[in-house]
Amino acid sequence: MNGKWIKTGSILSILLLVISALYLYSRDIDPKSNVYADSSQDLSLTPPTLLATTAATYLEQEAGIAIYIQTTGPLNLNTAKSLMDVENATSDYVIGSLKPPLNPPFFTSDDYPHCFVHKDGWIVVYYLKPTTENKAWLGRTIDWSDTNPLSDPITSNLLYDGLSYIATPLGKQADLTNAKYYHFQYPTATKLLFALKHAPNGQTKTFIVTIPFNCTIRERSWSCYNGPYGTHTFNIGPNQISQGSDRKYGGPEITENILPNNDVAYTVSISASSNMLGNNAYVCLILLYS
Repeated sequence: MNGKWIKTGSILSILLLVISALYLYSRDIDPKSNVYADSSQDLSLTPPTLLATTAATYLEQEAGIAIYIQTTGPLNLNTAKSLMDVENATSDYVIGSLKPPLNPPFFTSDDYPHCFVHKDGWIVVYYLKPTTENKAWLGRTIDWSDTNPLSDPITSNLLYDGLSYIATPLGKQADLTNAKYYHFQYPTATKLLFALKHAPNGQTKTFIVTIPFNCTIRERSWSCYNGPYGTHTFNIGPNQISQGSDRKYGGPEITENILPNNDVAYTVSISASSNMLGNNAYVCLILLYS
């Protein structure tokens, strides 16, 4: 009798080992490579060929997330200078911070991106790379002055706004359709995910986000906004990330413990407090990964 049970147990152990091996093998040969989130768009990051030139040295040293276009030159550097506070200029290129008209409370002068314009046709708009003193959160990029096209968040960001602001007077507005994104600090990052949700007055809306095991997350960022009445509350699972009014982004940081790459679905929620005058709350989750 004991021998029979031992034999049965051995067979079951072998079967379990085989099943486990088959599962791991199937996961290896067909691994999930993309983050999944409801109401989201994935954006591919593409390194500019400008990196092969000496003019790119400045960008590689100071730039973080960027949007760029490569157009035909020559570009008028004097026109570019008139649109920015110049920080560095040569006969080939000019670098400075853009100064578009303010649109408070959606953004302030602290949100102005930097810009690199090369006479041969390059226009690069970027935020400085994160430092200990300046986190330069990706959540900063979201432009909540336009909350209607939630299905197209990629163009509702301050980098794109800045690129349009400078490319248009340079006569390159038509090239905006070819704009590409890149993160100079994380050259191995290949994707940027935007996931948006809107909660009407007094309601809570949710969406699911799942990060596969084999994804390397470079930044977990966010941006929230609600109108002039009431407040918003933004949670990931049981963790409250933001509660308040107006526009908030970036900090506190979404840590790996809150949103890990473990192939588990996590619930993201945005709530709008109830107000007789009406209150709408919005959240955008932004993930930089490869």
